[in-house]
Amino acid sequence: MDSIEAQIGKRIRTLRLERDVTLDQLAELCRLTKGQLSKIENGKVSCPVSTLTRVASALGVHVGNLFDGKDTTARAVLVKKSDRKSIVGRGSKIGHSYESLAAGLPFEKDFEPYLMTIEEKKIDPSKNVFKHPGHEFLFMLEGKMTYRHAGKEFRMEQGDSLFFDATFEHGPVTVSNTPDRFLSIISDAS
Repeated sequence: MDSIEAQIGKRIRTLRLERDVTLDQLAELCRLTKGQLSKIENGKVSCPVSTLTRVASALGVHVGNLFDGKDTTARAVLVKKSDRKSIVGRGSKIGHSYESLAAGLPFEKDFEPYLMTIEEKKIDPSKNVFKHPGHEFLFMLEGKMTYRHAGKEFRMEQGDSLFFDATFEHGPVTVSNTPDRFLSIISDAS
């Protein structure tokens, strides 16, 4: 059986070739010399996790994929409207409904997309205060709302989007033309 260094090197080479990237190109992206990267691919050196993290990032995979050999094939999963899952979210107890647009996917993802609906004609801004790790992106599909982030208010209408740091308090302040429907895409902060 190959050493762990040899296994990691083979994974890096496989991923690099699948992406049609030369040794020179990958080395430049990783801030390594061609010789250093060649030694890594051939299992001749044991390198620090920080180096492996740079290599994985340049290849567009999680560093864990260099160790376990998973996640090498391109995947796409269609979630039909009829198969969407209603879930309990931070605002469920105050009348917001959440539909996961990517629930139960057979692979790790860096963000969670939701279809959000607010049916109430009037909402209580003091109950609509959210704060969590990561970033959030909102895209208004239907209706109008005023959305607060870190004390600043944004008037949103159909077709408008708002991207923000979710570690600051945020949430809807007013809604009109309900139901309000919007996409909420929340990044994984890990």
